[in-house]
Amino acid sequence: MQDRTPRLDLPWLMPAQAQKHVTVNEALARLDMLVQASVLSRTLTDQPETPSEGEGYLLPDAPQGEVWSSQSEGVLMVFHEGVWTAVEPWAGLTVFVADEAVSLVHDGAEWTALTDQVRALGALEALGVGTQADAVNRVAIKSTGVLMSADDAGPGDMRLTLNKSDAARTASLVFQSNWSGRAEFGLAGEEAFSIKVSDDGSSWLEALKVSQADGVVRLSGLAVLSDRLSLSASHTPASAAAPGEAGAICWDAAYIYVCVAANQWRRAALAAW
Repeated sequence: MQDRTPRLDLPWLMPAQAQKHVTVNEALARLDMLVQASVLSRTLTDQPETPSEGEGYLLPDAPQGEVWSSQSEGVLMVFHEGVWTAVEPWAGLTVFVADEAVSLVHDGAEWTALTDQVRALGALEALGVGTQADAVNRVAIKSTGVLMSADDAGPGDMRLTLNKSDAARTASLVFQSNWSGRAEFGLAGEEAFSIKVSDDGSSWLEALKVSQADGVVRLSGLAVLSDRLSLSASHTPASAAAPGEAGAICWDAAYIYVCVAANQWRRAALAAW
């Protein structure tokens, strides 16, 4: 049986051991150094002349001093009971550096900031916040609100980009009610921008379409062009008192009809020229 633990190098209490309190105190002292470890700095080169009890440092390159100079870069040094104790780091050991307010973790070769490891998670296959992500929804968020704001250090712009692979694909935002689609806008299977609505989540009505080529806006049968207004389908009121709302306009081959008040139509004859 070895007399020290394999990871933290704590001394074991051995059978028939005298002065067991010495061994226990040594183990407690080492735990005090390593559990939630904290140091003052990792850039101090010269060994302090009058350190305080428990004061710790991560050694920089080429440290100076009677004790420090014999140690290598990255070693954890803690002043305990009047002497400097050196701890060789291992993969997974974490230390908080007070003068930088940064937490470091050792990867087996060097100390790196925990924030750097978080940034390195760029190749995550899925991310769930408040809910479980899956193979289709590889980013899933369940929250009362989601805030995205421009970087204060940048130009102040904020853009959300949806990119599709080709013209026949879809890049859109869908609004659902109880997981059933009710509205969608974006590039839905084509290059024109459209707004669609649905009453059941399966049958969709196109309410608006904007051509990407010329900016022409079409509103469910109404086309607003730069120099004209187009009603794509004809309609003939049954009579001058046919149902209608004030302001409604329609046409057929012989007349243009205008509803001037509720259920009151007027018409103007069309003539060739």
